[in-house]
Amino acid sequence: MTLKVVWSAQARSQLIATLTYIAKDDPPTAALVLKRVEKSLRLLADSPDMGVPAPVSGVRTYAVPKTGHSFDYRIIRQEIRIQRWYRQRHQPQIAN
Repeated sequence: MTLKVVWSAQARSQLIATLTYIAKDDPPTAALVLKRVEKSLRLLADSPDMGVPAPVSGVRTYAVPKTGHSFDYRIIRQEIRIQRWYRQRHQPQIAN
């Protein structure tokens, strides 16, 4: 079963900021990053347990290949809810 992907406002804003930043210097690379995110989300929608468990209970992390970025998500009902998008080397602090 394919799950629906829903972005939080914060995560979507973080993704857009990343793509905007990359596009300032290299628009083709920004487009490539977006394609890789979209492909990852299609794969994840079909296999939601692909991500690895995060330190926070119920949260999983997925590293988007060849982008240096990851997102955290939860599976709630029949949805994958993207909670956070971030650069891997700037891993966010864990909120309790």
